Amino acid sequence: MRQELLKLLRSQLRSELSRARRRRNRSPWLLGGLTVAIMIVSYLMYEPKAPPSAISKGAELTCTVKSVYDGDTLTARCPPGEVKVRMFGIDTPEMGQKPWGDSAKQALRNMLAGHDAVQLRVMDQDRYGRTVAQVVVGKRDVGLELVRQGQAVMYEQYNDSPVYRQAQSEAKRARRGIWEKPGSQQDPAAWRRLNPR
Repeated sequence: MRQELLKLLRSQLRSELSRARRRRNRSPWLLGGLTVAIMIVSYLMYEPKAPPSAISKGAELTCTVKSVYDGDTLTARCPPGEVKVRMFGIDTPEMGQKPWGDSAKQALRNMLAGHDAVQLRVMDQDRYGRTVAQVVVGKRDVGLELVRQGQAVMYEQYNDSPVYRQAQSEAKRARRGIWEKPGSQQDPAAWRRLNPR
């Protein structure tokens, strides 16, 4: 709702500025009012981000999920503030890897749906400043479940867990998710190397 209001106000301000330039007739009260309204709505939408040093390795947080970016990245509201979370130990297809990226994102959304809170077990911070954490819903490790469903691969560079390895082997044998048919869709890291941003 607030985002739509902000978009509407910005559109009105652009429109008014355009009219003022064409007519050379400026309405300072209208332009000032629109500018103030944009500032107020922007202020109300602002949520503080947790500073990178605020969450230490090993911390356990109870948070609510704000949004899901893709199959292994989400944004959560936690006691220190808003936190961008990269799920530990897994790698999911990128959104450009059709249809597997969309499928992984939807699988993550489905697992988080209906749960008021998630537990984050903070493992590290990545080079992009995201908090790397194990995400737990109830007693289920969400990353492990994504691997088990064939929606993610074990990120062997960072995770050497035999439990994850076993889940991935089972998904391959059962031809679930990305393992349904042969191809390169199973390796998101290789896809990123071939398709840089």
